[in-house]
Amino acid sequence: MQQTRLEAINSLFLDYRRHFETGDAQQIADYYRFPLHYYREDGNKLTVDRGAFVQQVEKLLNAYRRLEVCQILGTVTEIIELNDYSSLASVRWTLLHRCEESDKAIELYSSHTRYLLTDTEQGLRVDALVIVDESAKIREAVRARKRAQS
Repeated sequence: MQQTRLEAINSLFLDYRRHFETGDAQQIADYYRFPLHYYREDGNKLTVDRGAFVQQVEKLLNAYRRLEVCQILGTVTEIIELNDYSSLASVRWTLLHRCEESDKAIELYSSHTRYLLTDTEQGLRVDALVIVDESAKIREAVRARKRAQS
């Protein structure tokens, strides 16, 4: 893999993460090419347009707010070059929240997501999204927060 492509992929996910932290679903959608192929954890495949995707991201951002996420870390763990124009990237996302007792950021959960990245006229874009385990992790984190607040 060329160094410039590796740098472009890492840069994309760095910028992408920043938009998640600022909570802007429209800007997050700018990293995608639509219609998007969206593979869910349950094995179902959806084809979503930009509007439906933005709604899904808004739900995710609302969950992050409820969980009081203060920082998101993203680590590209693997890149497979599929051809000259497409790569499959695996990213480990770690979500942190502020611990009230110590005022330190602690891990809320981490999950993996895979992205099919394709060169387009607008630059590198996500063409397909494969959710590995985030939905289950969010549900467990919400339950844990409710138990802690009770």
